[in-house]
Amino acid sequence: MKNMMDRKLLLVFCLGAALQNVVGLQKLCSVYDPFKVLPDNNKFQIGGSFPLHGNDCVTLRPETVQEIVAIQWALTHWNQNSLNTNSKIGLYAGDTCSRSREALSQSLRFLDSVGFHEPKECRTEQPGAKLLGLIAPKDYNSSVSLGTMLTVSDLPIAAYSPQSVNALVDLEVENVIATTPTVSVYVEALIRLMGALRSNLVAIVEDGSRPEMVKRVVDQLREADIYVSEILPIDHPLLAQALDDSDSGIVVSILNKKQLFETLRIPSIYTMQKLWISIPSNGEALNEAEQTSILHKLANLEIISLQPRFKDLPQFRDYFLRVLKNNYDSYQLLTAYVQQVYNCSGTDCGLDSNLMLREYSQAMTTEAAIRMTYAYAAVGARIAESAEKERVCAHPSSECTQLIVNEFLDLDFEFGANDPAEMIGEKLRFHKGKDGVLLVSGMTIDAIELFNDETAGHPVTYRLLSYTTGSPPTVVVSSVRSEDQRLRSVCAPYRPFCGKCNNNVQNVNSERYFLSIPRHYQMYLAGLFDLHAGSSCQSMKNTDISLPMAFVHTVWTFKQRFPQLSVLNNLDFGALLVDSCSSGRQAIESIVRSETQCFRFAQAGRNITIVPGSVFGYISALGGDSLGSLKGYFSSGDSDAALVSVDAEHSGVFEHSYTAMPSAKSQTLALLRFLARQEWQFVSVALSEQDSESLSLFRQFERLALDRGICIADVINIGASRVDNLPVGTSTNVTVVFATTRDAASYLLLNKRNKRDNVVHVMMGDAHDWHLYIPAKERVNFVGTVSVQPKDILYADFHEWLETTTPLTLPEMWYWAYIEDQYQCALSQKSKLIYGKMCSGDELLNVKTLGRMTKAGYLARGLERFLFAMDSVYKKLCPGQKGICLEFYEQGRRLILNQLKKTNVEDDIEIMEYVEEENQSLNYVPIANWSTTTGLRLNSVYRSASGIQISSKCHPPMCKCFLDGNFFNRPLDSFVMPQIDEGADGVSSYIRKQPAFGSDKVAYASMYDHLTSGNWRNYPHNFVLLALVAVLVVIAVAVLLLVLVKLYLRVVKGNQSLGISLLVGIILLYVTGFFFVFDATDLVCRLRVILHGLSYTICFGVMIAKATQLRNAETLGFGTAVHISFWNYWLLLFFIVGVQIALSTRWMAEPFMSTLTLFDDNHTQMMCSVSREEFVLSNIYVLILLFLALFINSRNRNIKRNYKETKWLFFAAVMCTVIWMVWVPAYFIVPFEYKESLIVCELISCGTVLLAFLFGPKIYILLSYEPVVVEYKPEAVPTQNGLFEKDDDLPSVRAVSPASSTDSNTNRSSATSYSSGKQRTNGGRSAQGTVTTTTSSNYSDEQSPIFHTIMRKKNRVHRSASEHDTLQNNVRSYAGVPVIRSPSSRLDVPGTMTTSRVHDHLHPHPHPHHPHHQTVRY
Repeated sequence: MKNMMDRKLLLVFCLGAALQNVVGLQKLCSVYDPFKVLPDNNKFQIGGSFPLHGNDCVTLRPETVQEIVAIQWALTHWNQNSLNTNSKIGLYAGDTCSRSREALSQSLRFLDSVGFHEPKECRTEQPGAKLLGLIAPKDYNSSVSLGTMLTVSDLPIAAYSPQSVNALVDLEVENVIATTPTVSVYVEALIRLMGALRSNLVAIVEDGSRPEMVKRVVDQLREADIYVSEILPIDHPLLAQALDDSDSGIVVSILNKKQLFETLRIPSIYTMQKLWISIPSNGEALNEAEQTSILHKLANLEIISLQPRFKDLPQFRDYFLRVLKNNYDSYQLLTAYVQQVYNCSGTDCGLDSNLMLREYSQAMTTEAAIRMTYAYAAVGARIAESAEKERVCAHPSSECTQLIVNEFLDLDFEFGANDPAEMIGEKLRFHKGKDGVLLVSGMTIDAIELFNDETAGHPVTYRLLSYTTGSPPTVVVSSVRSEDQRLRSVCAPYRPFCGKCNNNVQNVNSERYFLSIPRHYQMYLAGLFDLHAGSSCQSMKNTDISLPMAFVHTVWTFKQRFPQLSVLNNLDFGALLVDSCSSGRQAIESIVRSETQCFRFAQAGRNITIVPGSVFGYISALGGDSLGSLKGYFSSGDSDAALVSVDAEHSGVFEHSYTAMPSAKSQTLALLRFLARQEWQFVSVALSEQDSESLSLFRQFERLALDRGICIADVINIGASRVDNLPVGTSTNVTVVFATTRDAASYLLLNKRNKRDNVVHVMMGDAHDWHLYIPAKERVNFVGTVSVQPKDILYADFHEWLETTTPLTLPEMWYWAYIEDQYQCALSQKSKLIYGKMCSGDELLNVKTLGRMTKAGYLARGLERFLFAMDSVYKKLCPGQKGICLEFYEQGRRLILNQLKKTNVEDDIEIMEYVEEENQSLNYVPIANWSTTTGLRLNSVYRSASGIQISSKCHPPMCKCFLDGNFFNRPLDSFVMPQIDEGADGVSSYIRKQPAFGSDKVAYASMYDHLTSGNWRNYPHNFVLLALVAVLVVIAVAVLLLVLVKLYLRVVKGNQSLGISLLVGIILLYVTGFFFVFDATDLVCRLRVILHGLSYTICFGVMIAKATQLRNAETLGFGTAVHISFWNYWLLLFFIVGVQIALSTRWMAEPFMSTLTLFDDNHTQMMCSVSREEFVLSNIYVLILLFLALFINSRNRNIKRNYKETKWLFFAAVMCTVIWMVWVPAYFIVPFEYKESLIVCELISCGTVLLAFLFGPKIYILLSYEPVVVEYKPEAVPTQNGLFEKDDDLPSVRAVSPASSTDSNTNRSSATSYSSGKQRTNGGRSAQGTVTTTTSSNYSDEQSPIFHTIMRKKNRVHRSASEHDTLQNNVRSYAGVPVIRSPSSRLDVPGTMTTSRVHDHLHPHPHPHHPHHQTVRY
């Protein structure tokens, strides 16, 4: 057997032996001659290109020689097996000299040899050996070259080396068969390992050569919910630092063995407390020596090596060495192999068997090559078993390729006794892998853990997991060590790589976002600043650099400032600065973007991604409309984060915002108290009207001044006019300046021309720093100026830091931009093109030009309050303080906001005087302070610069503040002075009075604009609600008109005011729905709150009055002794409605009922400032009325008077109660954009219930019956018509109840009747008789009316013949009057009723069966 196999091997090298004597170029060219194994009766053929030599075609590659011999050895076993006589297989192997071009050439030559490229017309009926498939070259580049060709060809191709299969996968080649693990197999093993470690976060280190492969790895991990924090190249200059800063405690490397060893030899890497998992990029496994040497003895790093498990093949080893020993001197190829491997020369190397055994090393691809050969052979055997399959594969075709692939998938081959002994009993099966490759089952990946054992004193290996391919795979996990359990790597929420963003990431301008110490953080604190201004966002002329400096300094020094409190232990967050470019729109967009979508910006070579919800708080240094827009957004409830600002507006409407700055009211009270103490009662105001902060302070001052004895003489707008156009001086001795720093300085320089010495200027707000814009020599002229400011709380170390900070010590790009603008030099190469020269890097801030920096101090104080609240919530939710816990992520923002709401705001105010000190320096000196607890406390007496005691009192007629002011709404409107005409240059200069509640109401230009371009049109359901409300209003108005017409025609008689009032209330309910459909304005918001409660009050008030009326009628009965006037019920209704009107005046006096907010589509829109709680509380009185109506009507529900009207009142009250019980909770649950629609639905539902239950029966009667006149005979017994209840009794005494709805004269106890007599004449005509009225306590024929008006149902006028005859016999003829004779006092006509019954049905009557009969004169 062995000799036969040896002879077979000699066939492989026959061509090499024949060319031994060829020299020169012919010798080099001979290496490209193919090696063939051609057994007798060869039926199938496989082949490909093999890199037998190096690129020089001289140096032999020993492992390739071993692979070819292994394939030949496997074919020998197969072909010599008698069971495989009909499926013998041959081999074609061409040398490529490790060149990709030659690899493609040799593969094409092989395909030509099996007729792959032959035209169909040239094919023979009896072809030679059939092509089973290609064998891919083992090296990566050659496989890429071949794979490029295969992308347009349809051929099965087998790969037995990791490099070749990875190349084919990268090119997405189809029909790939692999007997070696692919990268996806290693990743599958990694996924199982991560599950054992209970981790889901990794960082990847790769060599950058195969980005497509890395992308596939990331996608495969992502499908298994394992996230990648960073992907770092091995040549990253700060690789160790980046890995150390990474969130991931597990590093996955995709490197070859050499790169892995070099990386793990870096001290800054092997000392990290992390877990390193290695995936071999070329499939190489670490041997035992490498496993013990890869880990440094001082390493803290733990390593897990994912490596393939190889099977030892001793029989193949013996065969290979025997062939080599016996034939090396006969064949040039074997001679070259021996000389290169065993380092001997000549033909006689004297090989020793023991030496050859020691030097032998099995190639890592040998087992894969053998399995590949047997797989092809087994598929060939399956094809040979079927004549149909043989016919399909007679020539290479797509059908044959698909057949071969299917045969691979269905293959279930078992190695037998005639096969290699090492594989006997094993199964050969294939399944489709993650990347579409047909993978052989049974390949095993081991996870070998390597760590330094302190007790053992040397590295220890531990097999943690075994993963065997198959369908399904087999996984064996060993017990995880307790040390490994501490190395968990879990992806935290709000991380961009934890599945929050996916691919929806917006790139933003990196010049507007700045992250202090740029890297990824688990949470952020965002600060919004106006760093630039102008349409192009380039100007830094008005930038207050102290605000962002205070933000950064506070974040950096917070923990060091309070070390004893151990604040924010293990809690790391990033300080994100956002430049809003002095634009409220951009500020809102920044907030909405951070709350709703992922965005990314580049900084310091990194891409920083911010995830929605990762910003735990916002610090705003904005002012004016920008800040108002921000507050409106946060007050809408769209975000549960807190907004910390530095404004003086403390409004309860904006509950989500917090400011540490003393309120404008506190500052104003301190000013007013100081003015009153100095007896400066009559003052002028200089106002920068365009500055929102100055205007806000002035409004507070104007609102409170008159009540505290301070009269405003005039208000001068110093911001909108040129200084030359302003009046010189004022009419008072004291001027309060609410202005910006520049405007205040300009105004003071203007007033220097005023020669009066007894003038005092009191500075408020930013006007305090007026001296920064006045030349030093001019400042002495303004000694005695007073300033009222919040207490200075700025830290001294912040001043020192500002004075010593340089661009080199603060490498923040926003700070560099400010220094470049101030010094007009460049700090970066990009800016050099603008400024033309470079800065030195030692430039300092001019701190004196920054002024008092009041806002910076309170920005730092507000930020500290926020951080203290964060620390409190963090300690409460994460008691271990080992980092951010899940509860903090989920509840932290909301609890921080609640904590801030409980934080007190300081209100200490300082009053200073600008004086010249002893060293002739000019400075502010405190003279008083004020707070709500201590009041005003003077440190020294104010003295003017001239030494004159200054007084400014209010004396009529110059001052008439305390004579005729309108104190209800605008206390100072009577002092508005006329506008001065414009000057010649067209610039207006005026003195005017600002309104006390002078906030600009945001509204549309016209009602037409409101209806045609309002935001309500963006919601389709609003059109449905609008149409429904309009239809219901028309119906309700039609009912009202019907009632009024019937009253006019006297079909319905009596006082119907309560019913009409109820109809008016229902119409108001429907009309109120319009205001909740259209957009909110200040007026609309007021009408929403007022009309909602007023309309319900009218409806429920009428229901209460009606119920009281019916109860009294039931209680009093028919007695005449007790009488309740109808006006008492009207007084009850007036009182009920009056209380609601009194409650509604509060909303008319509210100064602000609307505010500006921003929605998801980035558009601003007005919203009502009334919160959900306030709106529901404003209807508490209505709810009380509803419960009262329900209670009274539930007591009255069994009263049968007025055709059981109490029953309908009770049903209506129950339905309205149910609607309110459903509406009120739902109002707090529904999203913000649907709460108005819910109110409209509630209004429609209640209004429709009232209209249907209380007016439906009445309208039915009015439309279904007509009046007729009948003769009345009291002696007849009444019969029932089936429409109303039976009379229980016929009392002899009749009294009109005070509940009757008849005319005002119905308070008499007698019934009024009209008798019409007709005197017969010769012409057969009669004259009209006289009308008489009688009063009697007895019911008699003489006292009863002769005629009576009844209601007859319109659609039931037919009678029987007998009834018709009876009526005809009793009819008396009256000209023009239809008369029906009645046989009794109650007309027994089906479908008829009296007019009084209809009248009573519309309004309560004492008893329905004893109506107050009337005879109508026709």
